[in-house]
Amino acid sequence: MSAFPITLVGREVNAVVVGAGRVAERRVRALLEAGGRVTVVAPSFCDALEREADAGRIAAVREPFRPGHLAGATIVLVATSDAAVNRAAAAEARRAGLPVNVADDPEASTFHVPGVVRADGLTVAVSSGGEHPGAVRAVREYLDDHRAELAVRVERGRRRPDREARPGTVYLVGAGPGDPDLLTVRALGVLRTADVVIHDGLVPEPVLALAHRAVRECHRAPPGTPGHGAAGRQRAIDASMVRHAREGRSVVRLKCGDPLLFSRGAEEASRLTAAGVPFEVVPGVTAASACAAAAGIPLTDRDRASSVTFVTGHGAGGAAPAVDWSRLPRDGTVAIYMGVGRLGECVAGLLAAGFDTATPCAIVENASRPSQRVVRGRLADLPALAREARVRSPAVVFVGQCAGGDGSWMRPGGSSTT
Repeated sequence: MSAFPITLVGREVNAVVVGAGRVAERRVRALLEAGGRVTVVAPSFCDALEREADAGRIAAVREPFRPGHLAGATIVLVATSDAAVNRAAAAEARRAGLPVNVADDPEASTFHVPGVVRADGLTVAVSSGGEHPGAVRAVREYLDDHRAELAVRVERGRRRPDREARPGTVYLVGAGPGDPDLLTVRALGVLRTADVVIHDGLVPEPVLALAHRAVRECHRAPPGTPGHGAAGRQRAIDASMVRHAREGRSVVRLKCGDPLLFSRGAEEASRLTAAGVPFEVVPGVTAASACAAAAGIPLTDRDRASSVTFVTGHGAGGAAPAVDWSRLPRDGTVAIYMGVGRLGECVAGLLAAGFDTATPCAIVENASRPSQRVVRGRLADLPALAREARVRSPAVVFVGQCAGGDGSWMRPGGSSTT
């Protein structure tokens, strides 16, 4: 059925709703949200509409429908359980030259009520002419699920006309462990609408592909000593974020994991504040959570681990980690980030702190990615096992009773243990 879509200015709408059941209630709520004036005609009202009438938000006519009830109306919506009443009301509206919608009766209607999604000043309406309500519902739910992305697009649209006068925004976004499906809805929204994406070499292409229209700036670690050149690379990242934002662009600073956990998110936020650049931190799924889920390792367990501790195995500039291993609880789970390069030192510190040589351990490499693998063993054997398996970053090391077993109890299809 062909249709000519329009939107009505809410304050100009004088709606008469014939019927006062649950379907009519939905129509009334939509009209009120749009700012329309509503008169409801029915012998009896459902509880929700009774409350609206008592509060004075609608005019209530508690009697059967008759033609005079349409006086002063600009549109008519009919939603009773009596087909004869529906037909009579629709016929009277047509005679009066008024647009009319009859619930569940496209043939009797001269307009159709679309599915609506609103996001920060934007109204999106979806209609199938009343013939495919399931399809309309599916599209509306899809748009509703992407509400964050719609809000970002609206925000960018408002900013474009005065781009020269106002700075853009920098989004410090956590890309999660690498699987695009593990991005948050907010992260996906800002990534898809970014003008510029600044990232490091660890962010995988499937995530970057979601920002295909944006200019990408990749700041990779140079070859050689780990940490070499990090200060200069960070200065370049900071300068790039500020420059693009001052030119009015939407900038995504994309980091694996979460930007505020063993990352430079706090430092970058401080520099943006000093430069007067607006920013927003968008959290991401951190590596320990993703690796634990991928390997079937519960981070805490009522019987085996009452705590979980996140530590880094990589100090500033590539130095040894500044971790007081003796302060870590031996009855919990320890998750070591960036510990592969100094695994021997980390294990020695744990053993010196009193951890048992037989403590179960697991190394989860490339969690959530196609190349994911898990190496399991005892604490004392872990450095040798890692060398034999040629484990590489990104990886998280888990130490504690919860790291034991093969994780198959969390995945009915089996485990990925090597």
